[in-house]
Amino acid sequence: MDLHSFVRSIRTNHNNNNSKTNTSGNSQREFVSQCHADRPARLDRLLQQESVTAEVQVLNSWSLVHKSPHINIRNEGLVGKRRPVAKSTDCMRGRVGYTHGLHVWTIKWPADCRGTHAMVGVATEAAPLHTTGYCSLVGSNEESWGWDLVRNKCYHNLNEQTYPNWLTSNEIFDIPDEFMVVLDMDDGTLGFIVDQIYLGVAFDGLKGKKLFPVISTVWGNGEIGIKYESCLEPNPLLLRECCRQVIRKSVGKQRINRIRSEIVLPNKLKNYIIQ
Repeated sequence: MDLHSFVRSIRTNHNNNNSKTNTSGNSQREFVSQCHADRPARLDRLLQQESVTAEVQVLNSWSLVHKSPHINIRNEGLVGKRRPVAKSTDCMRGRVGYTHGLHVWTIKWPADCRGTHAMVGVATEAAPLHTTGYCSLVGSNEESWGWDLVRNKCYHNLNEQTYPNWLTSNEIFDIPDEFMVVLDMDDGTLGFIVDQIYLGVAFDGLKGKKLFPVISTVWGNGEIGIKYESCLEPNPLLLRECCRQVIRKSVGKQRINRIRSEIVLPNKLKNYIIQ
């Protein structure tokens, strides 16, 4: 099974409460553990927090002003809809720009409403929000960084790289309708979470900037939702988080699953290290 099918199959098992444990399930858990081994400790803590209130979600939703004229903002900013305008690429930007802290938000973008160019990422206040023709607008300039959901490429100033970086040249990784964006302004990185799996750093070198959530789209009547999940200030890690991080790095992601069978520890502690 290729990595794309591997990760996609995890959703099927999550949604099937009656599924039985099998070899494939064990392999999936091992793959998830390997991905978690690379996940930053601060992100682990943030994902364990409760989501922010509905009021905070609205405050961190799509801007009513900073958008293409071809986009209508609905539901207090939680959803943006592009009107069916020919030969136009259109952006919507978040209300709030982030300069510090770790921030995670969910993008809801149906896979069948993406068209030929569907970009998700972050941008400065200077990034263009509209252009004539069809293109990957986010990532086409110095002021934005974006992930192309159609081509599995990341773009900044027209420079491209494959993402996730474990994809081979002939693999296609279908992005589900919902996924998370991870912006760490303290480390200056941008990454994404798909099917609860952190895919790694897509961009770095972002520290010191003020960055807003952004998308660019070419699909008429397409609706893109945003849900701000939570944030984490740049506080020191807890001792247990530091220990888990050191153990993960020392063991390495290729050997992390051997903790289950080769190390004498309570199962609860093993699960904390691995998961």
